[in-house]
Amino acid sequence: MRDINVYGFIGDGWDETDMTATKFANELKEANGEAVTIHVNSGGGDVFDANTMAELLRSYQGESTCIIEGLAASAASYFALTADKVVIGDSALMMIHNPYSFSGGTAEDLRKTADFLDKVKSTIVNQYVRKTGKDEGTISDLMDSETWFTAKEAVENGFCDSIVAMEPVAACIDPEQAKRFKNAPKDLLDIPAVVDGNGAGETEPTIPGSNNGGKAVSGADKVETGAVSKTVCVNGKFLTY
Repeated sequence: MRDINVYGFIGDGWDETDMTATKFANELKEANGEAVTIHVNSGGGDVFDANTMAELLRSYQGESTCIIEGLAASAASYFALTADKVVIGDSALMMIHNPYSFSGGTAEDLRKTADFLDKVKSTIVNQYVRKTGKDEGTISDLMDSETWFTAKEAVENGFCDSIVAMEPVAACIDPEQAKRFKNAPKDLLDIPAVVDGNGAGETEPTIPGSNNGGKAVSGADKVETGAVSKTVCVNGKFLTY
């Protein structure tokens, strides 16, 4: 049995906890057909790294289980669904929304970017449809609304297979990051304590824009921990005390 941690940003960010498609491919190669358990606590990241990771996991020859331990948002949510079995911690959250990017140039340039985002969304919709069995229109509406699911709701809607009891885990996300989501739960906005470090959470476009040389970066610079939790997330890693 191999454990693979997807904690933090998906893609080439600034922190050692970030998970790239290359790193994930190497982890699976080292597993060499053994059963793997993917531990997820991530606010998302780069669409193309997440798509690649999803296809790598889907084609993996060994048995795969994904455990959503804290947060599976945006790109992390549809990546997580490609495991053979998907379970979610009873205090964890899942979020789906539309991909986004930034662009500059002429009106025609902006129209091309919008058309491209529509194509990217269609590939993500297919990931959710494949897991849940819901129709494309329903999934598209859920993404348009930026929908957050509790563990119970994630199972009821077919995104996860079952719920596993876990110690409470504080959301590893900066409230300033959470404010960039349209419908972030109030609990994510009210976490009181701040610990230095980089945590999960998507603050930059899910598709690299043209102003940064094609490199997706994470703007996360804080980790939030709840004083009442027994388990906290620091630099994308769970620490129990």
